[in-house]
Amino acid sequence: MPKHRVSSQVDASLDTVWAVLLDKMEHPQRYIEDALDAEILGRDGDNVVRKLVLPGGVTFRERISADSGERTITFTLLDHPVFEGTVLNRLLVGPDGRVELAFELDWRARPGCVDDRDPEEPLALIRSSVMRTKRIAEALENGSYTK
Repeated sequence: MPKHRVSSQVDASLDTVWAVLLDKMEHPQRYIEDALDAEILGRDGDNVVRKLVLPGGVTFRERISADSGERTITFTLLDHPVFEGTVLNRLLVGPDGRVELAFELDWRARPGCVDDRDPEEPLALIRSSVMRTKRIAEALENGSYTK
């Protein structure tokens, strides 16, 4: 599967968007369209191991590493039944001070597995996640967010 990158300007402060990304580690169902359930299995500082459940009963673990200095969160697949790779969530600040949210998905089929999804599906899912994350951050910033 090719690498996908989706980004969007966010009308919220860097601190607000970072807080939303940290929340996404704990509550992926708010941000990821097909996340059905999640459980934190372990913690080590700013890192967690999380179990995620997707439609069809697909269940896997991922290691999530937050780097506040770089403003990145990396989701590394540990035991997905079909894929291996990472998703990187990155915050960038432009010269004008505007915050940009960028998600990069780099998944490939594990040896011996076949990726039989529509090639547009991964891009649509990551685009949906970026837009949900953006909407929540902007709603938090202007005080209109409700869980």
